[in-house]
Amino acid sequence: MTGSYHTWLVILSIVVAVAASFASLTIVERLKKAAGPAKWKWVSAGALTLGGGIWAMHFVAMLAYDIGMPVRYDAWLLTWSILSSAGASFLAFYLMSSGLKKRIDAAVGSIFIGGGILSMHFVGMEAMVMEAGTRYDVLLVSASAVIAFASSFTALIVLKGFMNHPRRLQRFKIGASFVLGAGISGMHYTGMASASFYPVETVAPTDPFMDPIPLGYLVTVGVFLLMGWFVLLNRYDSKVEEHSSHMLFMDNLYQSIVESANDAVITMNQDGMILAWNQAAVDTFGFTHKEAVGQLINIVIPPSFYETYPEGAAISLKKGAARVLGQTMEMEGMHASGRVFPVELSLSSTANDEQTYYTGIIRDITDRVQQQERIKELVYKDELTHLPNRRMLNNHMENVLMQARKNDEEAGVLFLDLDRFKQINDVYGHKTGDALLKLVTERLQACTGPHDFTARQSGDEFILVLRETSSYKAGMAASQLLDALREPFMIDDVELFVTPSIGICLYPQDGQEAEELIKFADTAMYQAKQEGGNQYQFFTMEINETISRKMTLETGLRKAAGLGEIEIYYQPQVVIGTGDVKSFEALVRWNHRELGIVSPLDFIPLAEETKLIIPLGKWILHKACTQFKAWLDEGNDLCHISVNISAVQFDDPGFVDSVKQVLKETGLEPRYLDLELTESVVQNPQTAIPFMHELKAMGIKISLDDFGTGYSSLNYLKDFPLDTLKIDKSFIQTIHQSPKDMAVVDTIIHMALNLNLNVIAEGVETPSQLDYLVSRKCHQYQGYLCSAPVPHDQISTRFFQPVKGAPRI
Repeated sequence: MTGSYHTWLVILSIVVAVAASFASLTIVERLKKAAGPAKWKWVSAGALTLGGGIWAMHFVAMLAYDIGMPVRYDAWLLTWSILSSAGASFLAFYLMSSGLKKRIDAAVGSIFIGGGILSMHFVGMEAMVMEAGTRYDVLLVSASAVIAFASSFTALIVLKGFMNHPRRLQRFKIGASFVLGAGISGMHYTGMASASFYPVETVAPTDPFMDPIPLGYLVTVGVFLLMGWFVLLNRYDSKVEEHSSHMLFMDNLYQSIVESANDAVITMNQDGMILAWNQAAVDTFGFTHKEAVGQLINIVIPPSFYETYPEGAAISLKKGAARVLGQTMEMEGMHASGRVFPVELSLSSTANDEQTYYTGIIRDITDRVQQQERIKELVYKDELTHLPNRRMLNNHMENVLMQARKNDEEAGVLFLDLDRFKQINDVYGHKTGDALLKLVTERLQACTGPHDFTARQSGDEFILVLRETSSYKAGMAASQLLDALREPFMIDDVELFVTPSIGICLYPQDGQEAEELIKFADTAMYQAKQEGGNQYQFFTMEINETISRKMTLETGLRKAAGLGEIEIYYQPQVVIGTGDVKSFEALVRWNHRELGIVSPLDFIPLAEETKLIIPLGKWILHKACTQFKAWLDEGNDLCHISVNISAVQFDDPGFVDSVKQVLKETGLEPRYLDLELTESVVQNPQTAIPFMHELKAMGIKISLDDFGTGYSSLNYLKDFPLDTLKIDKSFIQTIHQSPKDMAVVDTIIHMALNLNLNVIAEGVETPSQLDYLVSRKCHQYQGYLCSAPVPHDQISTRFFQPVKGAPRI
């Protein structure tokens, strides 16, 4: 018997095979990501999809074959064929899920799978009940078996490839589906070709006959619905898993970020119970995860918090969270050890229907607070003593004065300066000086009250601000400071003594403003230092006027020479016996543009104190040498010009070089220059003698001025290379009233004559004084008897000739 194929059903069978292959590949991709129970779910789904597709393809293909007689199917055999197809497919997907590591595994698996498909096909053939028998061509049956095994092997390899590399093979998915579908279809139609049918006599079936074409379509629809269901289920499950995977990834990422964060991240419920505690929280607070989670947030809140919020941390969290949410605030945290430290808190909340959860990001700001304190200390504290500095002093003074004005109170300012502190620095070094300042600070703080304010102004200057005080209390405070500093200080086994000079200024009687009070206290301190130090002095307007005049003089002195206010006057030195004037003493005069003539007794000590005498003395020397050189160039017969040298000038290491420079610039020969030194200049023989010998080696004359008024010593006359002794005018003016002064004058002249020194008497104002000097064979004199010091333009007309009336010998 021969039959024919229904074309559309044949096509439909092939489409079913391709669709089943495509759906199976899709499920294989999903199977790769499955694990546990989900893996078995997708193994079963794949078995049903592929098994149902293969069986449907087989069934539709058999329906497509028309042998001209009605065909029924044996239910048991048909069921067996369905189970064979499903079992083979289940085996294939199980192998996929287990992993086909070797091709031998695929070969062995293909035998069982292929056997299952063959069983499905030929059992299905046997399930056909009709008035015909079936014979099989052995070669074609063998060929269908080969195709079944080859298709199974190919299917396993393709499925394995898609399972291991789904993204890489995605573009080959449709092609692979056609290959697998063709293999399934090829095996079936080869098996169908191996069968031939012959008529047999059987009992005619009484069951109603169903048209095979609609039945094929119905089966196809059912299988497509099944495959579609699994494909949609796969897509839905993929979306769900992708979302879950994304959420898991985000959760893991969040957890990773939280765990790696440098700041403590703490999650708690609305009752303050800790639910999450990251590693930074462990490091910050010292509690482990186990110790913290499940505990109330109270464990990291210091007891001082409860003084502010006595209702407790949890209740305060509920009440105060609304004010803190979305903000950053500074507060204190408590370490497991009990240490309290500053933290910065940022709080956020999440709520559901039943609970509100809070997440706090907490940062330990100890370093930042310390840096801020350090900056504040640098701005407002003295780095060495840690006392308030001048900036903080001014702020405090303003507050004290504001309070004093409001309460009608007195306030006091004590300005303290250490006497001779510079000597300690020079002798022992600044390290010792700094150590001494620290010890002084400790004593000052020890003897001041809790409401007193002590600041370091600068260097060795300290200021104490007293509140609610009086002149008596301020004086008592100053006395206590003097007593506190009277005891010696021990530094590196060295015993040091230091005394203070203290100036006191009171508000409101002495001043109204902070700067004014500090300035007046400084003025009073200066007066205490001028009077010998180690004492305190209250500010008075008289002191202020004296100091102010001194400051005015100092300021003016710095500019006087440049403004032409300094002038050189010259007093003649007369030769006793001839009346000749062959030498002069250069004397400085200052004609201040506002104060008028300023006495040398006022400004010379000031110039020495401020070291202005060094440039001023050089200027005087230069002017005197220049003028004397001009007189010599005019042809006058002169001996020398005398210039007074200050002790400060003489102690300057560059003094000798300065003299050389002046002589070089003016062109004056050294033999015409006489430098007058006082006894205070030569108090240090180790320094004085080398300088004097160096000057003498140059040809310069040296005079000792005001001899007898200081610490006179015969060593001066024996050891120093002197040319002239000058008798101070205090002896000359009382020579006829005081036998002692007369004896002193006689002795000085007698010593000078015996030592072959020139002797000059100063301050000669009367003829009787001159007569006495003549009788004692004094060499020269100078004084008002001859002339007061006069400007240089009067010298030529008055003195370059013998002085009339002068006695001659």
